[in-house]
Amino acid sequence: MQNLHSITNIIFDFGGVLLNINPNQAVKSFQEIGLYDVEYIKREYQEEGLFDRFEKGVINPEDFRNNLRRHIKQEVSDEQIDEAWNSMLLDLPVERLKLLLELAKTYKLYLLSNTNIIHWEAYTKQIKETYGVELSEFFEKAYFSHDMKLRKPDVRIYQEVLNQENLKAEETLFIDDMAVNVEAAESLGIKGHFLDLENGETVLDVFKALSISC
Repeated sequence: MQNLHSITNIIFDFGGVLLNINPNQAVKSFQEIGLYDVEYIKREYQEEGLFDRFEKGVINPEDFRNNLRRHIKQEVSDEQIDEAWNSMLLDLPVERLKLLLELAKTYKLYLLSNTNIIHWEAYTKQIKETYGVELSEFFEKAYFSHDMKLRKPDVRIYQEVLNQENLKAEETLFIDDMAVNVEAAESLGIKGHFLDLENGETVLDVFKALSISC
């Protein structure tokens, strides 16, 4: 855990850090609606392919769905594709929202997420229906890749947040569950923390040493 003595700002990743996700569930759901080329999905997700373009807002939902349809052996509706795609989005534990409220008493909080419009609409609706709040209420500002036309780990996306919010890199902590994203932020002088989900670490663990109640 980073020493927070000089930290005044905290930038959070969303999926994996705050929202529980399971990308493999989306793969399974796509198979269930007839997607026959699973390797295509894995390859496109790992490389700068379809999902990268969608998360940068380079293509719209219609283009995204039609690209997927080429690999699905039966007729499927937009709703079926969206449901399969959104199946990777799990829950947002209330303890994590409480943590954000506590941290906001001391730090300025920001969100920086690689996401897309279909997912954004799904999880913002889910949070509103579950807790009666807007996700944006917990942050000074939320930044999304599909709006910014940039995607982590491109260093320009971190620099854009620093510039827009007039933040000093050395006073800013960035938390992400992908090491490559953390390393990119650190290259700009931002203090980073890699959230090791595979070894059971959660965002609550990061702040336990500070005795922050959540």
